[in-house]
Amino acid sequence: MKTLRDIGENGLLRNILPLLPQRPDVLVGPGDDCAVVRVPGSADDWLFTTDPVIERRHFLPSTPARLVGRKAIARAVSDIAAMGGTPLWILVDLVAPASTPVARIRGLYDGMIAAAKQWNLGILGGDTAEGDTLELHITGVGRLPRGAAVLRSGARAGDLVYVTGALGGAYLSGCRHHLLFEPRLEAGRFLAEKKLATAMMDLSDGLAADLPRLLDASKRGVRLEAAAIPLSRAARKTPQPLHHALCDGEDFELLFTVSPKNRARFAAAWKRAFPKLSAVCIGEILADPNRRCLHFPGGPAVPLQAGGYQHFLSHRSR
Repeated sequence: MKTLRDIGENGLLRNILPLLPQRPDVLVGPGDDCAVVRVPGSADDWLFTTDPVIERRHFLPSTPARLVGRKAIARAVSDIAAMGGTPLWILVDLVAPASTPVARIRGLYDGMIAAAKQWNLGILGGDTAEGDTLELHITGVGRLPRGAAVLRSGARAGDLVYVTGALGGAYLSGCRHHLLFEPRLEAGRFLAEKKLATAMMDLSDGLAADLPRLLDASKRGVRLEAAAIPLSRAARKTPQPLHHALCDGEDFELLFTVSPKNRARFAAAWKRAFPKLSAVCIGEILADPNRRCLHFPGGPAVPLQAGGYQHFLSHRSR
């Protein structure tokens, strides 16, 4: 009998997602950063996302509770940012062992409350349950102008591939990026409002895991330029900085594509809007979905190997 370890998260989703029933008002169902729902008569489309953080998987028992709470909210906000939307409301389900100190639970909520205030969110409530592990399950609701959602499926042959910020090392010793990252809300809204991004998602499982998801949704291939991939300071301190940039995950930067005809307009507008946030071109979308390669300077292109983090297959905390 097959187990989840045999098929991994991606295999599970391929089995389950086609079975899920949908309603006519669902514009985008499972498979993107958020679901998109259209309510008749509304000037906005509505975004729905959900994400867990689980002890010993997304944080350690020694992680300060406030930072755990902040991370839980920030992950949902990042999903909404990746669609070009604005987050509005949060629901929280708490699972905890009965032996958990009340002070630690209060710390989780202090972190979530501070995050909600930072991003102007309402926490509407949720539920609590006893369990073997400390967990927070977050549901986020947001909105964006009707028809403005930027999906993973919009990349076209010739489009340029960009990432914001720098990648890799979010979990390395001395680095707390996975706890302190800033969701790219303003950048996501900018790309959607200016109609500059043809496809977009956030990087949660690593470039080598998430880029193939965008390519699969768009039915396209890619040529990545290894030398162009921006490396975080933490990644650069390691013997294999590129590996960390491709595979570590929890960068929570934006991965997006831009039409080549808009390259100059994008560069000028981005520099004006975000003088302190880099957006680096790291490759080009190819028409053939089977051509996915990583090019090194002075050498041949090699196949882009699937990597990054995949639940049920990866055996490290993240």
